[in-house]
Amino acid sequence: MQKVIPAILEQDPAETKRKLELLKGSTEWVQVDIMDGKFVEGITHKVREIPEGAKNFKLEIHLMVERPEEHLAECKAVGANRVFFHLHGAENPARVLRAMEAYEFERGISLNPETGTGELAPYVADLHAVLLLSVHPGLQGREFLPSVLDKIKEVRALNPLLLVGMDGGIGEGNIRQVFGAGADYVAVGSGIWRSSNPQETLKTLEQMV
Repeated sequence: MQKVIPAILEQDPAETKRKLELLKGSTEWVQVDIMDGKFVEGITHKVREIPEGAKNFKLEIHLMVERPEEHLAECKAVGANRVFFHLHGAENPARVLRAMEAYEFERGISLNPETGTGELAPYVADLHAVLLLSVHPGLQGREFLPSVLDKIKEVRALNPLLLVGMDGGIGEGNIRQVFGAGADYVAVGSGIWRSSNPQETLKTLEQMV
């Protein structure tokens, strides 16, 4: 499993396409963030607008939306390998997980910083992965919340087989701390894209793991 996954969060699918082209040959996985302006304040292009170039990678889709079950067919259509939805974005998380069973992609739940890991307990047997947000979701570039690191061990206690990722505010200054706390991988957005050379920054982060 690749340890650093570049994350793309864009309103314009043309900008997502540009970033995918920049990453080609530099990474196995990419994450594309989808926001509906309802569950979080930001808004991006839609799942169905994820460019064809995403199929050059293993694709993780992070649904920061209400009613995530309405987006699953589109996730399949664009070639998703793993899909996360937010625990509090779903009226009935168990029903969303049952709907996800119809698709081949891995099933994941995301937790906001303020959400306790105990709320995952009813669902861990049906999950492949958990994504712990270490910033308040919406916009890239927000400040890392180190208190979220404690949740990694808490998730492991619920189900040691789960893949555990961390997403938000991660860069050269704290990536070793995150992996030292036990994360399997990190999703990095602004830590890569605010660099003058995203490919080199990605390589540097990978070398720090």
